[in-house]
Amino acid sequence: MNANVWKLLRLTCLLGLTGAAIFVAEWNTSARAKSPAAWDNDRFNGKTVEGTWSVKVTQIDCNTKAPKGPAFPSVLAFAGDGTMVEDTNNPGFAIGQRGSGLGIWSHDGHHTYLAKSIAFIHFGTPGNPPMVPPFKTGTQTISQTITFENDPDEFTSEATIEFADNANPTPNVYLNGCAIATGTRFK
Repeated sequence: MNANVWKLLRLTCLLGLTGAAIFVAEWNTSARAKSPAAWDNDRFNGKTVEGTWSVKVTQIDCNTKAPKGPAFPSVLAFAGDGTMVEDTNNPGFAIGQRGSGLGIWSHDGHHTYLAKSIAFIHFGTPGNPPMVPPFKTGTQTISQTITFENDPDEFTSEATIEFADNANPTPNVYLNGCAIATGTRFK
């Protein structure tokens, strides 16, 4: 074969390999950019827990699951990087007593997510038992399991709550609670 044919053949191979490399690189980039939750939820209309949610929370007795007072509103926002922000309008707290919660979330299986957030309790209050317990300066930690049934724009949640004081060096958990919630995607 003459030299021009060899040059053309090498150029064709080089272009083919370059195209394949670009394809693989693009595929890997888009695969890494997709959150772990999105892999399972591609079958769920491409939706995950990511986004902002209007939530109705009801405190319940941890043993009997009976409601302990009326539902109250909260807002949860889940980012694609596994972080979350939450805020609540729980009437048990005095105005300005509780800060917004910051936390993390992860995919736990088919349409199920785990989330954990922590918020500061800025000052203590004596409470008003039995509906409003006394609070100490410290933190509130909420651990919840979020489940989607049939609608990717609605979820249910079960949560455990811990209140800890600011004791040094180790805070003491002084109060535990439970709650259930329903969330609707904010659109």
